[in-house]
Amino acid sequence: MKKEKKNKQGLKRIFRNNFRLLAKIARLTPDFFIAVILQGIVWGGVNSAEAIFTVRLFDALDAGATFAEAAQIILFMAAFYLVTHTVNAWYWQYYNAVLGKKLDMRLHRELFEKAKTLDVACYDDPEFYNDFVWAMDEASTRSWEVLNDVGQILSRLVAASTLMTLLLSIDKIIAVVIFAVSVIKIFIDQIMNKLWFEQEKAFKPLYRVSDYLNRIFRLQDHAKEIRTSGMSEVLMDRMDENIDSIQKTTVKYGKKMFVINSVSRAISQITYTGAMIYMFIRLLNGDVMIGGFTAAVGMIWRLRWMIINFVERMMKFSKHSLFLEKYFGFLSYEPKIKGGEKIADDFESLVLRNVSFSYDFSDKPRYEFAEKNNEKSDDKVKEGPSLSLENVDLTIRRGEKIALVGYNGAGKTTLTKLLLRLYDPSEGEVLYNGTDLREYDLTSYREKIGCVFQDYKIFALTIAENVRNGEYDSERDKDKVLSALGAAGFSEKLCELEKGLDTSLTREFDDNGTELSGGESQKVAIARAFARDYELIIMDEPSSALDPIAEYELNHAILDYGKDKTVVFISHRLSTTRMADRIYMFDSGRLIEQGSHEELMALGGKYAEMFTLQ
Repeated sequence: MKKEKKNKQGLKRIFRNNFRLLAKIARLTPDFFIAVILQGIVWGGVNSAEAIFTVRLFDALDAGATFAEAAQIILFMAAFYLVTHTVNAWYWQYYNAVLGKKLDMRLHRELFEKAKTLDVACYDDPEFYNDFVWAMDEASTRSWEVLNDVGQILSRLVAASTLMTLLLSIDKIIAVVIFAVSVIKIFIDQIMNKLWFEQEKAFKPLYRVSDYLNRIFRLQDHAKEIRTSGMSEVLMDRMDENIDSIQKTTVKYGKKMFVINSVSRAISQITYTGAMIYMFIRLLNGDVMIGGFTAAVGMIWRLRWMIINFVERMMKFSKHSLFLEKYFGFLSYEPKIKGGEKIADDFESLVLRNVSFSYDFSDKPRYEFAEKNNEKSDDKVKEGPSLSLENVDLTIRRGEKIALVGYNGAGKTTLTKLLLRLYDPSEGEVLYNGTDLREYDLTSYREKIGCVFQDYKIFALTIAENVRNGEYDSERDKDKVLSALGAAGFSEKLCELEKGLDTSLTREFDDNGTELSGGESQKVAIARAFARDYELIIMDEPSSALDPIAEYELNHAILDYGKDKTVVFISHRLSTTRMADRIYMFDSGRLIEQGSHEELMALGGKYAEMFTLQ
């Protein structure tokens, strides 16, 4: 996402940002857009009618109207109020709510679709992630507010125009003063909106900490560790620090807002109190009748509220604009990992040539900075951020069983991300069937690969949907899913579940959902690799949560299922390496040894040492 611009929010910029959102709302839910605009105009007419009724009633009383004539006006007003307020209540409690939910759904679908395209690297950037969360949390609420503000502004314009016209007919000085004070409030509210936005921006990371701590103590995920360690005290200290930061931020901005708000209220109160005194003096001097005075006083207070509300809503567009720049910035983000046009054909080989990689996502990556200063290749490696992979050359051929081994942090999982093209190398290239990965359509390429991640996730869906890793059709997919679960060693557990494949996993949405153990969850994740006809299967620590017997059975299941497929095992446990055609040994991001089990044992290097220790 583009970094937030520091330049001032000018009128053109504010208008452009808000207009873009209104155009989006009109495109996504045209019926909602039209309904809100019409409601604003109609309700402005209703407020105008109320003012006209009031003036007409007092004019009639000043002219000596009879009780029957006055009662007729009052009854007409009552009937008008009853009908209009009933329609208004139906609109807000039913029609507006239904259309608002439709807009909410469509906005979030658009955000979810965009989120699917984000580079994985985006999640490593705290500033981007904050904006991402902000867009997700506020998109629908902010969109509704912008549209509602437009409707209400139209309502205030229609009503205020009528009131101002009536007030001008009674006293021009009062009308001019009220208008002048409204202009002053525009500038004051603009300052308030900027402060509000700065405060919200300062609060966002602090609220993220609060949300995290709430989840830690509320959810089951960390319950055992919290109760059997001293971590709760550390977290409580972190909470106290965060609360202290929130309080300091509140005080910092609260003082400024209090002063500005007090000045604004004082100006308004002095102006309108002065207007009341002025009108009372005119009444005492006989310049206005009691009816005109009463009508003017009512209009002053009503016009006062309408103009204040109008100005406040107008100034909110500046605040909306600040958020919308982040929102549209997120939507306009162009992923750096883009696919080419070439459709991936059947897998034959994957080759890494002189591949280096570092988790460096700054505006000026290490290698660009080095090139700019005409530094040599060796200098780049020494002066840049630490490399997760450095100068790696390896080959994976069709039908081979490959083992990538090494201690934790050796770079094995990073290599997986490069093979799946979740990241691109900082240097070097990855070739699929002899062609650079960047030339392939991402979807067609990734469809060739089944991967069980080390940090796999179980979704709050059915077992079948979790194994299928997408849409599940019982007639088409049932046998394949059952077979995959059997190969992963989950069949016995499946027989214990009353709903079988339709069992909901986790209790996130279903109180009767099933919570699987770590080993059981890993078997479901492993079954994903067996449930589709992948040509290349990557198993990243596939047996980390399994007991030795389950691990032994899994290894044989993988061999049986993948006998005609290419399988890459990634592990720091070496029980699987004997069945590999070739083993690549990594240490601190470097490929230091390669060969068969027998060859590496005979070499007597790091692999032999690691195998002997285990």
